[in-house]
Amino acid sequence: MKYIYSIVFYVCLSASALQSQDLAPYLQENMENRIFHNEIQTNISTSDNSIVTILHHDGYHSRHSAPQSLYRYARCYFLIQASEMIASGYPADVSIMSLGYNYKYGTDLSTRGYFKVYLQNTDDLTNNKSMNWNSAIQEMTLVHSDTLMIQTAPGYFDIPLNQSENFIYTGGGIYVAFEYSNPSGPLAAVSNVAWCNKILPNPILKSSQSDDSLRVMATGTSALRPEIRFGTVRKDICETGPVYSMGAMSMVPSPDFNFIKALIRHCRNEPDTIFVRTIVKRVSDGFMKNEFLDTIITDSAKTFIIEHSYLADDLSQTDSIQVAATSNGEEITGNNRSFYISQTTSSSRNHYINSVMPNGGVGFSVGTGEYVARFHTTGCISICAVDMSFFAENGYGSNPYKLVVFAADGAGGLPGTLLHTSPLRYTPVAQTGVVKRSTYFPSEPISICEEYFYVGFSQTAERNLRVSYQIEEPIRKGEFYYKQPAGSGSWIEFAEISPYRFDVSPRTYLSLNTKLFLQGSFNGDLMKPDTVKTYLRNQFPPYTAVDSATAVLDSAGNALFNFINANTDSCYYFEVKHRNHIRTFSHSTCEKLNGAPSQYDFTDSSSKAFGDNMIFVPGQLTSGGFVFYAGDVNQDGTVDATDVSAIDNDAANYLSGYVVTDLTGDDFVDATDFSIADNNASNFVSVIRP
Repeated sequence: MKYIYSIVFYVCLSASALQSQDLAPYLQENMENRIFHNEIQTNISTSDNSIVTILHHDGYHSRHSAPQSLYRYARCYFLIQASEMIASGYPADVSIMSLGYNYKYGTDLSTRGYFKVYLQNTDDLTNNKSMNWNSAIQEMTLVHSDTLMIQTAPGYFDIPLNQSENFIYTGGGIYVAFEYSNPSGPLAAVSNVAWCNKILPNPILKSSQSDDSLRVMATGTSALRPEIRFGTVRKDICETGPVYSMGAMSMVPSPDFNFIKALIRHCRNEPDTIFVRTIVKRVSDGFMKNEFLDTIITDSAKTFIIEHSYLADDLSQTDSIQVAATSNGEEITGNNRSFYISQTTSSSRNHYINSVMPNGGVGFSVGTGEYVARFHTTGCISICAVDMSFFAENGYGSNPYKLVVFAADGAGGLPGTLLHTSPLRYTPVAQTGVVKRSTYFPSEPISICEEYFYVGFSQTAERNLRVSYQIEEPIRKGEFYYKQPAGSGSWIEFAEISPYRFDVSPRTYLSLNTKLFLQGSFNGDLMKPDTVKTYLRNQFPPYTAVDSATAVLDSAGNALFNFINANTDSCYYFEVKHRNHIRTFSHSTCEKLNGAPSQYDFTDSSSKAFGDNMIFVPGQLTSGGFVFYAGDVNQDGTVDATDVSAIDNDAANYLSGYVVTDLTGDDFVDATDFSIADNNASNFVSVIRP
């Protein structure tokens, strides 16, 4: 019997070392999951033992760190620190019943050899063992000695240890060693390759492999430890897999729902009830915004997907999504919690989590191709920029590519119509250990009105772009695709080959809704519409202008300014210019553009202008408001005799039309304009700026 019940509680309804990876070096046989609603039928390996993943891989893969079928002899030993063992939740004071690996690539031939495994408890923080194999294993305990048939398929490979009773894990760090020998049997032409972990630096692992038994006595060093799985007799009933959401979720142009998906694994073929709690917390103060409770009742080993959605926020902030699973009688709970960081932004969207380090850089090392990520919108948007980041080693930058945008109108919602392609671009000059960011600004905004669309890269040469990626395994379905060669071929899901969530972020304008009145054209209740320009200036001297935008003030004094070069993290002064009024700056406290849009009202207090540089105009039907001083006709920053004289001359000549000496905006230069300028000149009105 298999049941799943979902109970939803809405608490709030407001909205180390890195490496390059091939996107798709070659296709292997794939175990495709069949999805039935919210259950995934998977081949979860079950036995009398519970399997705990001690070291998760982070995108690296190697041949030398796990048993492989290409060489006759192989030896390897590495350290797992106490902190890593504790974080995995593996219990102390037990025997380790099995040793498991995870192969990224399989092999062409299942070879049979002789396999030995050694274990040792330790407090070491680095691999202090001798480079000589015989010396290295002297203090270690033999826990397995038997023939071994190496599997051909990629995926998990768990090996029961036939002398596990010889060793008790005591709760600290542990050394793991294996040797594999196949002196005379057939060898594979293609080696299987294991997923690896590279969190700790070299020399955490020492290994050697050869067709000559003498050559495997001496050992080389590496930072690549294999993904490792230990079996235990303790009960591990359930565990949480990755949590899926958006790394950055835009709050514009209209309210949108953010989603949460989490994998919950039932680890045995016995009846159990699993209770799942998903909470969304605001990182800034820990406030719990949403809570979702689910109950899973099942009698077989399966993976379930828990899905929820919640209204996106109307303010820029960061949330922590936490998923916890519990079941009565469970003895291993270290793998029962998962989390995800989700950020609500003013204008950007991205699956990639910018606050988390990348695992490396991804692209095609052979051939050309395209790789894209899918995005969602609830209304029409204008993409004004696309942000991306690259990681490459010294000498591997300056690779050609184009930025591409597709509509999701292909068969089955795949990328279809090419909406935009950029001119040829080049990745930044590379620097080892440094993530280089880049932004593409299209010459015209890219209009998107489809519910879904795709943004990504067209790699135009056989040179790996090394786009920053993060490991997401198993990677979510329906979001990431690639094809080869560029411009042709069929789209393939990343889920079929590589768990790489890469960094590409389309963004709309950062917008500022400003309310202001102009002295000449404001009667106390209404404004005559006119054009003004706003500059964003850095908060520190020399207050450099980083962007500008032009908009038309309406009769209520409102104008929406759209900026393309601004960001939500920086703090700005707003400088507003009009053709015949004094330039006016926002108050002495800088402002961030982190709303949708951000708001700034000059009219409700003189302190909203730097140096209180405004004057109040009372209204008859309304309360009136503070206004920018009029009369700076020549825009030299001061209202003086030069401005007054220009107005007087034009008034004497009965000048009309849209001219700078018409302060009131009535299309005539007359005594009213002269009077305003003369009064402000008498009061020595001028620009006050930071």
